[in-house]
Amino acid sequence: MRGQLTQLARLAAFASALVVCGASAQDSMAFPPARVEVAAAEIRTLAPTADLTGSVISLNDSRLASEVEGVVIWSAEVGDVVAAGDVIVRLDPRLLHVAERRAQATVERLEADLRLREEELRRAQDLAKTNNASATLLDESLAARDGARAQLADARAMLERATDDLDRAALRAPFPGHVIERLASLGEYVSVGEPVLRLVDTQSLEIAVPIPIDLAEFLVAGEALAVRRGDRREAHPLRTVVPVGDPVSRMVEARLSAAPGDWLVGTPVTVSVPNATARTLVAVPRDALVERGSNVSVFRVTAEGTAEQLPVEVVVTVGLWVGIAEGITAGDRVIVRGAERLAPGQAVEVASD
Repeated sequence: MRGQLTQLARLAAFASALVVCGASAQDSMAFPPARVEVAAAEIRTLAPTADLTGSVISLNDSRLASEVEGVVIWSAEVGDVVAAGDVIVRLDPRLLHVAERRAQATVERLEADLRLREEELRRAQDLAKTNNASATLLDESLAARDGARAQLADARAMLERATDDLDRAALRAPFPGHVIERLASLGEYVSVGEPVLRLVDTQSLEIAVPIPIDLAEFLVAGEALAVRRGDRREAHPLRTVVPVGDPVSRMVEARLSAAPGDWLVGTPVTVSVPNATARTLVAVPRDALVERGSNVSVFRVTAEGTAEQLPVEVVVTVGLWVGIAEGITAGDRVIVRGAERLAPGQAVEVASD
């Protein structure tokens, strides 16, 4: 009898232990709700890209030349900011003043000569009316008058040129920009067409990218391309692809529009260029991917407020978006923050709702 009681006591203790262990196991499986951030899956048109190096360039980068001869007596300094029409180089105008005065004198002399020729022609015409002048005299007077007119027109053109040369002794900026380089120093004699100063427009900018000819077919004018400079990422529209390739490098140049800002001319940038045909598929933010070894999955928030883990196949990655082959539909709420600590079926609290 005593042995039976001892055995029953042991069985009761074992049963109690099983109840306690079962309760502990149940408690260990009951995770508290995890706070997460979500984003909606979208239908997007994506294409794989290749990163190519480009540069910020100015649309107006000119080595300005002198239009007249002379000695440089003043020049803008390197780094000066100028507006369109500002004087940036001055040449000594003394000889140009002399040329203008000589041209003016020539005009005045020929104006007097024309008046004389016109008076002689008038008298010849009066005499011809009374038959007191020969036809030869009349013709000679007419020719002399016309010759004087032509000489005066030529002299006036020379005066206009002399005046214009005097004005061009002050070289003016054809566009706003920064003076980058002085190519002629004070006291130097410069000839017509000789560069005297380099001016760069820092507001009219573009991004130039050499690309392989094989990729040109995937580029469409107006399409926004991702441009990266360090940690800074922006989208810039493609303005054009120059339709002429280099026969040696097999490259063509693409030009992207760039609004003025804190870009510096010559800044190197990385441009993501499509290198295959675009595909339309369901896409999720890249932050939604959970990679564990060779397995890639996405956590989706169910209608019951739990996390459902789904294996996915990545088709293409473009920027911050990833195209998914199947398993996710447009509108699904996928977890983009907090997924790395989740267990399948765990309750979640969505912070972005």
